[in-house]
Amino acid sequence: MQATHHFRLELRHATMPTYVASYLFPLLLFAYEVHRVGRWIFDNGLHFSNYRFMGYEYLLMLVFVALQIIVEAVFLLAARLERHHDFEHRIANVLAGAGCSAGILIFDLALQYAL
Repeated sequence: MQATHHFRLELRHATMPTYVASYLFPLLLFAYEVHRVGRWIFDNGLHFSNYRFMGYEYLLMLVFVALQIIVEAVFLLAARLERHHDFEHRIANVLAGAGCSAGILIFDLALQYAL
């Protein structure tokens, strides 16, 4: 009888370093976005017509997400080389963390151009 290993992307049953590597960046990015939007509302009210001219801050967020992707790629590469037992779970969590960061960037972009 042949044992097969099925590849399943699950967000549960991962180790603590997986959760830290996957969700620390999106949490920091979310906190920065809340601060950024809150500061805008405090200064200008709910008038977001000039929000896109806020300066370098969106570029800073893009660089931060790029750094997240690099760190997570190194994290996954190290887990793959060590043949870690929860590699599939790490992939799922890293993809979920990158998705959260992308969602935050999309929300900010919508504030810049949709309103």
